[in-house]
Amino acid sequence: MENILNELTSRLEAVQRENLVSVVVYGSAITAPDNSTKSDYQLLIVTKQLAGENLRRLRPAIQWWTGQGYPSPVLFTMEEFIDSLDVFPIEFRHMKRAYRVLHGQDLLAGAEVSKANLRLETESELRGKLLRLRSLSIPAGETAAGLTRLMTESVVSFVRFMRPILELVGEEPPIGRLATVDRVGERLKIDTAPLARILRLREEPKELMEIEAQDLFASYLDCVAQIIETVDNL
Repeated sequence: MENILNELTSRLEAVQRENLVSVVVYGSAITAPDNSTKSDYQLLIVTKQLAGENLRRLRPAIQWWTGQGYPSPVLFTMEEFIDSLDVFPIEFRHMKRAYRVLHGQDLLAGAEVSKANLRLETESELRGKLLRLRSLSIPAGETAAGLTRLMTESVVSFVRFMRPILELVGEEPPIGRLATVDRVGERLKIDTAPLARILRLREEPKELMEIEAQDLFASYLDCVAQIIETVDNL
């Protein structure tokens, strides 16, 4: 992995030179490199300018990186990075959790994210996903299989934005999804059993009868709505 990171850094430095402010690799792979996949290595690139010409010059290096199977990087100008701390608090807190500077400045060390902004983005994301879930349930709800698939595919995005809830109440979120769901339920005093059951259905698929799928979906909606209401009052 070191050879790949060194090669990437060299390629970026060669095409951006003084325009390159910082290159950071972050994600769970930083703390557990022996137990990681390529998707666990995420990349942040910060430059002084990101005009069309800069992007054109960056393209070969980024295509080389993604061609190795790694996720596309997050690209910011220095000004955008500073101005976005209040807009993307969840994303920046995720970056700060485990990262390594490959080139330039350690911008994340001084990146402070307020709990007020964290709460606002968490609520916004959860509400937006609930609205989308309701809309998608209209066509998906024609069959038990379709509704089950919708639940097992959507639950992951809800759990992702439940982790910041634990940060808001002063806890470090667990790594596992099921552990996160259980802990949120305990702290908020909400029955999160529907979410736990859907997560288990992802791991061990099972064909549900029509009434089972409809009942589970109704409980799913109710659980998410309760969580959002509680976040609104934090």
